[in-house]
Amino acid sequence: METLIDTLKAMQKVTCTELATSLGIAPAEAIKMLREYEEQGEVVSVNGYWSVSERQSGVKEKTVPVCKAERKSRMVVSRKDREPLNRCDILSTLAHGGAMTTAEIAIAVGRADCVRSLVSAMEKLCRDGMAIKLGQGKGCKWMLVKETGENLPAEPKFVSVAKTDGKAFPQPAGVALPVQEVATQEDIKTETVADIVQSLPSFTETRANDLILPSLHMANRELRRAKNHVRKWERVCAALRELNKHRDIVRQMNCSREDVK
Repeated sequence: METLIDTLKAMQKVTCTELATSLGIAPAEAIKMLREYEEQGEVVSVNGYWSVSERQSGVKEKTVPVCKAERKSRMVVSRKDREPLNRCDILSTLAHGGAMTTAEIAIAVGRADCVRSLVSAMEKLCRDGMAIKLGQGKGCKWMLVKETGENLPAEPKFVSVAKTDGKAFPQPAGVALPVQEVATQEDIKTETVADIVQSLPSFTETRANDLILPSLHMANRELRRAKNHVRKWERVCAALRELNKHRDIVRQMNCSREDVK
């Protein structure tokens, strides 16, 4: 069986994907083997291309002066002319390699020069429920979602808050709580501007028979007034909430007042 070193010697410079195709193995397995040989100093990687090191080949390249006319330029494929990355290659790499970093995936699929652009493709796989992200930052890893779904991140749990009389969750004075219910999107869509204006007493009292839209200045003034009223009632609610904590004292004060009368 042809070994990886023999294949590299025959092909001279190749990418990880080309080497994996030639050997008939997965790109993830090829990258692991190349990393092991690289640690031993038998292979080297330059700009995403792998080749046998000078120590392994036993022959040092001699610099021979060559005329510019005889030198053949290597065909360079730009990113625009390059074939689009197929997500099946990424999924196959993750299936064989397990949890891998973005750089390792990029080298395995032959995209070592565009690691950053691969991040968006990995996030798209996460949104589609095919992969999950482990960690944050440059050291994060990606892996496939198991068929059982046991490695999916847990969904956030929402704790239901029951209605209380104010004793279970004491609220300090001065803290405002929203008292108005937020209108739903359906109510906002079905309600027209004319309906909103007609529902405001400040306009209907003076112009009962006329349909006159208020100016923006007038609408902003009424909005400020409404907000002031809301803030006042919020302070009243906060004060009543504090009084509810001391109901016994308030009851005694009322009884003593009745006795005085």
